[in-house]
Amino acid sequence: MAYVSLLGDSIIDNKVYVQPHELSVKEHLEEQSEYMFKQLAVDGHTTSDVLSFQLDKLPKLSTHKVLSIGGNDLLGQIYFLKNKEEFTVKEVMEQAVCKLAPIKDRYRTIVQNLSQQNPNLLLCTVYEGNLVGDSFYSDVAFASKAMVSMFNDIVFNTGSSFNVDVLELRNIFTTPDDYANPIEPSHIGGKKLSKEILEWVNK
Repeated sequence: MAYVSLLGDSIIDNKVYVQPHELSVKEHLEEQSEYMFKQLAVDGHTTSDVLSFQLDKLPKLSTHKVLSIGGNDLLGQIYFLKNKEEFTVKEVMEQAVCKLAPIKDRYRTIVQNLSQQNPNLLLCTVYEGNLVGDSFYSDVAFASKAMVSMFNDIVFNTGSSFNVDVLELRNIFTTPDDYANPIEPSHIGGKKLSKEILEWVNK
């Protein structure tokens, strides 16, 4: 019997964003399998929160672990993208790398910790969201893709360094129906994500 621990943010802890008759990611997982699931993920958490609050709660009997974190770290940099001051391309890229550096360090520390316990670890990238047309996010909808790509490079590089699997959420959340709002998974998107997680556990 697999015992799957779910760490991260609202990509997994999305119950508050789905309708009363709809299912969260964890509920989809439980409906589609007989495995046990421990949700440590908390809506709004960042890499700092995973280090401070989630790792210590990880059950020792976990056979598999799923980590989906980083989106809120990027949201914390949203005003960097909205900055209207004029910078050269070089200056913008340098600033972006500097802003991601501490996030990268925390992410690698998390993965190093999790990978030491057993090799069954799945890292999730950050998706791009359904930002176009939203009153707050629309003006950074395309620029944000660059920041997402830069963070996801960290995810893939870290996964390779520690020899763990990576799930590309940008290939799963592909339509507006996959989102309950511009940045949270819907019932539909959550079901697609849970299917991919279960396929990984089953293999």
